[in-house]
Amino acid sequence: MKKILYGLLAAASVFFAVSCDDGGSSSNSGTGSSTTTNADGTTTLTIQEGGTGFVSSTGEVKTEFMGWTGSGYLDGLVDGGNVVYTVSAKAAITDAKIALHYCCTESSRIRGAYVSVNGTLLNDGKPFAMTYTFKGTKTDSTAETVAKRWVNTAYLENVSLNAGSNSIIITGAPAGTYTPVGGGESITIAEGNSGCLNYIDYLVVIGKEIDYGTDTTKYVTFSYASENETAGSVESSVTASNVAENTEVTLTAKPNTGWKFDCWSDGSKDATHKITVSSATYLFAHFIPENYTAPSGLVGYAAVTTDAGDGYTITGGAGASTANTVTISTYEALSSTYKDLLSSDEPKIITISGTISTAANENPLLSEKYDIGSNTTIYGDTTNQGRLKNIEFIVEGENVIIRNMMFGEVISWDGYAKSGADDALSLNGATHVWVDHCEFQSHLTPQDLDGNEITSGHSYYSTDSDWAKDFYDGLLDIKNGSTWITISNCYFHDHYKACLCASGDDEPKKNTTTNATDEDMRITFYHNHWENINARMPLFRYGTGHIYDCYFDAGTQSDTASCINVRAGSKLYIEGNNFVNFSKTTGSSVTNGTYIIGFFFADSSKKYGTVSGSWTAKNNSTPNSTFGSTVSKPAYSYTEPSSYPSTAPTDAGVGKLSASDLN
Repeated sequence: MKKILYGLLAAASVFFAVSCDDGGSSSNSGTGSSTTTNADGTTTLTIQEGGTGFVSSTGEVKTEFMGWTGSGYLDGLVDGGNVVYTVSAKAAITDAKIALHYCCTESSRIRGAYVSVNGTLLNDGKPFAMTYTFKGTKTDSTAETVAKRWVNTAYLENVSLNAGSNSIIITGAPAGTYTPVGGGESITIAEGNSGCLNYIDYLVVIGKEIDYGTDTTKYVTFSYASENETAGSVESSVTASNVAENTEVTLTAKPNTGWKFDCWSDGSKDATHKITVSSATYLFAHFIPENYTAPSGLVGYAAVTTDAGDGYTITGGAGASTANTVTISTYEALSSTYKDLLSSDEPKIITISGTISTAANENPLLSEKYDIGSNTTIYGDTTNQGRLKNIEFIVEGENVIIRNMMFGEVISWDGYAKSGADDALSLNGATHVWVDHCEFQSHLTPQDLDGNEITSGHSYYSTDSDWAKDFYDGLLDIKNGSTWITISNCYFHDHYKACLCASGDDEPKKNTTTNATDEDMRITFYHNHWENINARMPLFRYGTGHIYDCYFDAGTQSDTASCINVRAGSKLYIEGNNFVNFSKTTGSSVTNGTYIIGFFFADSSKKYGTVSGSWTAKNNSTPNSTFGSTVSKPAYSYTEPSSYPSTAPTDAGVGKLSASDLN
C-alpha cells in the first residue's frame, strides 16, 4: 500500500513531498527534488519545477494555494504548453511507473494530462485524470486541507525507459471524454479546459535503478491535419505529438479525387512542405474542389493566411454531398434534425429559410446556442429571408462562409435563468470566416419576441439600472484567437454594445486548436453600415484590424455613443469611413475629446485595462490621426479609398444578393 506524505508549511520552512512504495529512505537532490530508495529495490524520484531533473515548462511558478512543495506549483499551462523532465535508467526497463502530484480547486475544471517519453505518446491517448480535489481557504496550510487539496493521480504503469537519459513530457489533453489512467469512471474535459495543465506540483517516477537524467532537450507540441478530411489527407515524417525543439518535419498534402491542394495554413503553396518546429505548432492543409470558382466580392483577411498577404481560397461548404445540402426552415429542424450536421466538420451548405426563434418554447425568452463546424456555408434564403431570433450561432471551426442572414434579439440579461447564449453570432477561436451581407440588430428598449415592449408589470421587467442595456449582449463577438476574418457589407443597428473583438482586458485568450491567441487576430471590416449603436463599433483588443469604407451613424444614440474603441495594444488601420451624429465630447478619449476613435473606459483592475491600442486613420470624415506607433496598411490587395462614403450604403445588409450570387 502506497504511503503519501504531504508538504507542510511550518516556521517558514517548506518540506518536500515523498511518495514511497512499502516505506524507504529519502534524500534531497537539488532544489526541492528528492530521491527515495524503496524496500522493493526500486527508486522513487519526485521532480520539482526548478529542481534536479526538471528541464522546462511553458507555465509559471505560482504560490497562491498553500500546500505546494519546493518553490511552488506550475500554473498558466494552456493548450500547446508542456512540462519536460529528464530521467535516466541504468538499463532499459519496461515496468517504470509515473504519476503527477496536483490539485484541482474547482469541480467544473476537470483536466487531463498526456505522458510522452522521448516524444512518443503513451497509453493509447489515455490521460491522467485531474479531477476536483479540494479548495478551502487559499492560505490554509493545515495538514488536513493540504492532504485533500494536493494529491497524486493514479499511476501510469509499465512505462518503458531506454538505457541512459529519457525525456518525459507532460501535455494537456484536449476536450473530450476519456477512460483515464488507472481505469475507473470516464472523465469529460470541457472545451474551456482543453489542453490545461494548471496546478502541477511535481512529477513522481518509480523504477529500478533510475536517477535524474542529463538530457536537457526542450520539447514543443506539434500537430497537423487536413482542414477537410473529405477532401484530402496529410502525411508527416514525424508523428509524435511532442517533438524536440528545432526538429525538421516534412508534411505532404494528399488531395482526394475531385479536389486539389490550395495552401498550408502558414501560407506555403508547396504540397510537400518542410518546416523547422521551434515552438508550439499546428498546421493544416487546405484543399478546394478542382473546378471551384471563388465567390466574388471577398476582400480582406479572410482571403489570406499570413501578414505577407499569402492567399487562401475560402470555400465554405463547397463540395458538399447532396445529403449535406439542406434547407432549415423550422425550429425542430435546427434543434434536432440538423443540429449534428451543423456542428460537424463535413462540407455542408445550409440554407436558412424564414424566421426561426425560441417563441414556441415553454420559456420563449430563454436564449439558445448552436455550434457551427468547419467547412460550412450558411445562406439566408433570398426568397423567404433567413432570420434567427434569440438564437446564437457559435463558429469554432475553419473555412466558414455566412451570407444574407439576419441575426439578433438574443436575450442575455442575468436577472433571470440564463442559458449561456449571449451574442447573435460568435466567432470563438474560428479561422478563415467570411460574414457578408448580413443584418445584426436587437432593440434599444427590451422587447419580447413578438415585438412588444417589456414594461412594468411584465414578468421579466426589472428596475435594475443596467437592465435595459444589458438585456441583450453583443451582436457579433470575435474572440479566443479567431484569425483571418472578413466582415463585409453588413448592417448593424439598434443595439447598445455591438461588436467585441477579444473578450477581456485580463489576458489574450487562446484558440485551443491552432495555438493562436487574441494577439494573432486579423479582422477586416469593409463597407458596413452602423446605425443607432451606443458602443463597440467595434471594441478591439490585442489583435490587428482594418476598418475601411464604412458608414457610422450614431443616430438616436448621438449624445452618448462611442464608436471605435482601441484597447490593450491592438493595432487598427482606419481609412475612408464617414462618422455622423457623434456629439459626445467628454470623457477619457485620447482623440481630442471625441468618442469616435479612441481608448475609452479604462479599468485599472485589469492587467491590460489601462493599455491603449495604436491606430492610423486617414481619409475619414473625422478624425484623421495617428496614435501610438504607426500602423501599416495590410499587405493584401484591395482598393484604397481616397475619400469616405457621403451617404449610408444602400447595398449593405440582407436582400441585396440574388440566388445566383450565393452559388
